[in-house]
Amino acid sequence: FLKNKVLELETRKKIYELVKKHEGSHFRELERKSNIPASSLKYHLNYLARHGLISEEKNGNTICYFSHELQSNEISGNRELLILLRQKNIRTILLFLVMNDQCLFEEIVRFVNLSPSTISWHLKKLKMKKIITAEKMERQVYYTLAIDKQQIMNLLITYQKSFLDSLVDKTIEMWDV
Repeated sequence: FLKNKVLELETRKKIYELVKKHEGSHFRELERKSNIPASSLKYHLNYLARHGLISEEKNGNTICYFSHELQSNEISGNRELLILLRQKNIRTILLFLVMNDQCLFEEIVRFVNLSPSTISWHLKKLKMKKIITAEKMERQVYYTLAIDKQQIMNLLITYQKSFLDSLVDKTIEMWDV
């Protein structure tokens, strides 16, 4: 009953549906996708959070939003991973590691096509969160996933439409084979 009452307003319902579709998205991303002015969007997101329909999770300097429905299913344990997958560069690194068991730093740099310092920063972040491991063998450092590939793929498959990323589509296509 409360949910229906809170979602009576068309704008609020649109925002709620957007959060459900783009679980783990940050405010600016929701603002871009909704075309709702920032002040109105913020007001309605706060209203939805106060009434328990969505939750806010701080991630560094950004706030990410999740629907209450995510809390009740098996994906809820993967909120942090979903937040990381929402970041294109990190998603690309993780997809490369999903498809290649052990990767050298140089291979990741070539694939992602970013500066080595940027890749290094992202890899450090992923290591701190225990998503990947770095193992030194001789003079080379090999990066591998520390979590099950299936965790990443489940999130990508579940939210495939919200990523709008051809690399995600290709990886899912290869994964199905």
